[in-house]
Amino acid sequence: MSYSLPKTNGLFHLSCPTGKYRVGCLDIFSKTREGKLPLLFRLYYPSAGEHNAVDRWPAWLPHSRYSEAYVSAKWPVPPCRNTFIDRLKQNISVGTVSLLSWLLRWVSGNPRICATEANRPLNERFPVVLFSHGLIACRTTYSTLCTDIASQGYYVAALEHGDSSACVRMMLDSPDGQVTWLEREELPQGAPEGELRARQLDYREKEIVQCLDSLRDIDKGDVDQHFIKLSLDGVETEESNLGWFKGLIATDKAVICGHSMGGATTVRCLANHGHQFTAGIAFDSWMFPVREDKNLPNLEKLMFVNYERFQGEKNLTTMKKYETELSHEEFSSNVITIKKARHYACTDILVAFQGTRLGRLLFGAQDPEFNSYDGLITNSELFHAWVLKAFTGDEQPFFEAINKRKEFLFHGITLKSKQD
Repeated sequence: MSYSLPKTNGLFHLSCPTGKYRVGCLDIFSKTREGKLPLLFRLYYPSAGEHNAVDRWPAWLPHSRYSEAYVSAKWPVPPCRNTFIDRLKQNISVGTVSLLSWLLRWVSGNPRICATEANRPLNERFPVVLFSHGLIACRTTYSTLCTDIASQGYYVAALEHGDSSACVRMMLDSPDGQVTWLEREELPQGAPEGELRARQLDYREKEIVQCLDSLRDIDKGDVDQHFIKLSLDGVETEESNLGWFKGLIATDKAVICGHSMGGATTVRCLANHGHQFTAGIAFDSWMFPVREDKNLPNLEKLMFVNYERFQGEKNLTTMKKYETELSHEEFSSNVITIKKARHYACTDILVAFQGTRLGRLLFGAQDPEFNSYDGLITNSELFHAWVLKAFTGDEQPFFEAINKRKEFLFHGITLKSKQD
């Protein structure tokens, strides 16, 4: 059957996580320091306290600038060259972006995220996951997936990258500072893409390593160089404190994962910093940024979850050098593909919009036997099973997860050029 957003106490929200733990969340910034990148990540975590406090569930779009950035990525505002016609075109485009931004929030309902902001974490030590978003995304684009992973017993640090690849990046250098915005860097029409993506990937790699270092500091109780910013206004919460997390974040069991360009980020970080990560999962990875990389990761740590409608011959040719064999009779590759899935299958975009008329117009109708939510949860199930395999060496949970969804999956890479 088709999926549409659930509603609680009159508010639309993303689906609640399926694991046994309640989920809390906080936005964490790093203070400005010489020689350090400015960090922003949303930390999801197993939480104590009330789960159904809907008034403390943050909005999927934390600021109107995000909806404007999503829209302007699709309908960019033309540059103004100081002629009357150019100024007129720009004014019309700005007005159109504002209108479509409002329409985006209205159609989606700007749903709440099913995680209680500023709830205390459970007094238990859990592994940590670093999540790298794709181009034109942000820290909240994958909220259903991240909350579901956290509910299985993980800390999830969803970065908002500062490499100018995010739809827009919120910047704040101190708790009392003024919020500014880092805009996405657009590729000039006709310009080669390689230099920009190489520069962005290098930045992301440094950012991931620094984020893991920050999580180590927070786990040790060294929190002076980081601070929290709550996204909810006028909601009474107990005073949030990064000291809550001392001794609870198992950075010795770190996992790296990401979507699209975040998948390339996963591959690069696992190759160059593999001693810091137990496992890596690349969701529908865009391999162009790592096409010339020579350093390969430990392939036994790496799984690709591909979406059939996105992957093409050129991308799969690059991915092929990262493929390795598994011991399963039916699924013998670390490359698993979800049949008929779109590139957005692990994001909140399909679950937020495909249940509406406009969403069906933009993204097509849902498969009644395997809807957008089924696809999203399949990503979470495969993630959790692969990580358990990496942590324990037990392959059985991974193959059970595959068998549960096997009619919607296939494995391996078959290149057309090899068939000819």
